[in-house]
Amino acid sequence: MNNLPNHKIPYLLRNGEGERYLVGRQLATIIASGESTDNLIEMVILSGGRGDSFPTHKHLHSHEGIYILHGRLELVIANKKYLLTEGNYAYVPAGTEHSYQMLSHRTQVLSFTSKGAVSQLYSVIGEPYDKFVHPPKAVNEPSIEKFEKASLAADVEFFFDHKVVGTSQLVENGEVPEEAAAPYVLETGEGIRLVTGDQLHTLMTTQANSNGEFIFVVSEGPKGEAIPEHYHEEHTEMFFCIEGQVTLWANGEEVVLHPGDLLHVPANTVHSYRMDSHYTKMVGILATGLFEPFFHTLGDVYDDYIFPSEPARLRFDRVLQNLDILDLKVLGGRPAKGY
Repeated sequence: MNNLPNHKIPYLLRNGEGERYLVGRQLATIIASGESTDNLIEMVILSGGRGDSFPTHKHLHSHEGIYILHGRLELVIANKKYLLTEGNYAYVPAGTEHSYQMLSHRTQVLSFTSKGAVSQLYSVIGEPYDKFVHPPKAVNEPSIEKFEKASLAADVEFFFDHKVVGTSQLVENGEVPEEAAAPYVLETGEGIRLVTGDQLHTLMTTQANSNGEFIFVVSEGPKGEAIPEHYHEEHTEMFFCIEGQVTLWANGEEVVLHPGDLLHVPANTVHSYRMDSHYTKMVGILATGLFEPFFHTLGDVYDDYIFPSEPARLRFDRVLQNLDILDLKVLGGRPAKGY
């Protein structure tokens, strides 16, 4: 299925598919909306060229995560300038003013927000676009009136006279704050690292950061076997492939993800996955964030930055001891290879 659904169901979007709007030269591709996730999470791919920017704004109720897919981005958060490069991450809690400028000829950013009330701003300030890559030159730059109209339609407020001077600083932070409502940036590979078998999971936003609304995790691993089939009763998962190939099963259907592909797995969807490449990387957004204890239960804290050469012990014993507090229903089987 290549169209964004208007209600919550499992769905697949291939790289470039989704609702597309052109904002000047920037292309906003909505791959998860409030309608498609029952207002749990929204995801937008923003792409453009050097010099493309977005004015200072804030979201009154929605928390935002920004992950750099390609190129460089100058991001201003709460009057501080940061230079973000591929794999860098920024967390922008509700009420925090922020803006950006793209610094590469091809810049691509994954932005996701909670509560389902932000992505509609692009249909107000932009125009529907039938192509899949941003154009060479800007077309119909949005007027201030359009931005003001967007403020009435979405969870966004713009500030057009706000300028921040100074040089942006390279992202070198490796610590995820323990408290909520604090903006932060993370260098590529940094975060709370946990190893489960031969896979490395890096938590870049926790329940504490987002007031329980979502967690953001980067998973890396080698070619391996499928994990056991399972489902969740209370939370939704978004699987977005960054590098390599991932095979997933959702309600008995096999789906192969390549870079840029997204699979939405809502609650009560039986699913499993297998990493198929010698180096595989995907990001997961889980909303709400109540599944975070699973990663700490199954995995152990890991000091290194690449998955282990020899698999670590999988702590299913701890999982079984805590099933009553984990939103996890394990069916026990695994899809057969080639299923």
